Amino acid sequence: MGKKKSPKRLWKDLFDHKALQRPLFIPLVYSYASRIGRMPFQEMLSDSTRFAKALMSAQELFGYDAVLSHYDPYLELELLGRSFEWVPKGVKEMVVSSGGKSAVTDRKIIAAEVPPVNLIFDAAAEMREVIGQDIPVIGVVNSPVTLLRAILRDRFSLKEADFPEAKVFLNDIQGIVLDLVKAYCNLRVDAIWLIEEDWEGIEASEVERIKPIYQTFWNVLDYFDVRSIMAFHRYDIAELETYFSIGADAVFFAGAQAYDIELEKLSVLMERNEMCAGVACPFPDSADRSALFDSILSQVMDAGSGFFLSTPLEVALDTPIESLTEMVERITEP
Repeated sequence: MGKKKSPKRLWKDLFDHKALQRPLFIPLVYSYASRIGRMPFQEMLSDSTRFAKALMSAQELFGYDAVLSHYDPYLELELLGRSFEWVPKGVKEMVVSSGGKSAVTDRKIIAAEVPPVNLIFDAAAEMREVIGQDIPVIGVVNSPVTLLRAILRDRFSLKEADFPEAKVFLNDIQGIVLDLVKAYCNLRVDAIWLIEEDWEGIEASEVERIKPIYQTFWNVLDYFDVRSIMAFHRYDIAELETYFSIGADAVFFAGAQAYDIELEKLSVLMERNEMCAGVACPFPDSADRSALFDSILSQVMDAGSGFFLSTPLEVALDTPIESLTEMVERITEP
C-alpha cells in the first residue's frame, strides 16, 4: 500500500473523482465537541475561540477528515426575523418551541442553544487559519427550503398554485443565505454544506420550480472555486435521481433510511451526473450494526471513488468516545 494521503489530498481526489485509498469520513460533530472540550454546550457557544478550539480538538482526537463549522438547523432564523416583515417576530423561539424532533439531531432544540451567526463565522475563520492547510473546513448553511419549511410548518407548499407566494419568500431567504455563503467563501473554506432538513413530499415537478434558486448558489461557488454539498435528512429514496438533478457537486443522505439505499444504484447516478455522494453509516456498537457498517464500508470501498461517509445524525452528547473512535479507525485503516 502506498503512502497515506492527507485529508486535504483525499478531499481533492474525492471531487476529482480519482480512485481513493479509502472513503473520507466527515462526521456531523457539533454539540459533541463540547464534550471533548470538557465544557457545557452553551459555554462552548459563548466564545468563538473556545468553540473553534473544541471543534479542532475533536478532529485531532479522532482523526476524521473534515471539520464542519456548525450543525444547527435554525441558525439563520433570527436574521430572517430581523429582515422581513412576513417572518413572525420572535421566529426562532416560535420554531424551536413548536414541538417535534429535528431530523438533524433527533431531539428538540431549545432557543438558548442557537448561537449568534457572527460567532460561527469567527470560529470558522480561526479554524481555516490554524488547520486549513491540512484539514478541509466546511461552512454550513441552512437552505432556503429548510428555513421556509421551519417558518411556515404545515403551510409550507411548493405546489403550482402556492408557488407564487412561496417564490417571494424563497427569494428573500436566498438573499440572506447567499450573503452567508459569500462570507464563507471569503474565508476560503473548502465547501458549503447546505442542510436540507425535510424533503419528504417534495415532488420532482416542485423541485424543477426551485432549481433556479439553487443555481444562483452554484454560480457563486463556481466563481470562488468552492465545492457544494446538499445534505438531505428526511427524503424519499425513490427520488434520488431528482436530488442529483439539482446540480450540486455532491449530495449526502443522512439518517437510518440511508441504510436502505442501493449503493450500486447510487454509483450509477454519481457517474451519470459526475457528482460525489455521501451516505450515513451506523455506529458499529452491536453485532447487527457492525455487520451493516461493514457492508456499507465494503461497498463504498469497492466503488473506489466518489463516496464519503458520515454519521446518521449530528453526534449526540451521550455517544461513547469509544464508538466514534472505532468508527474512524475502521474507515481510515481498512
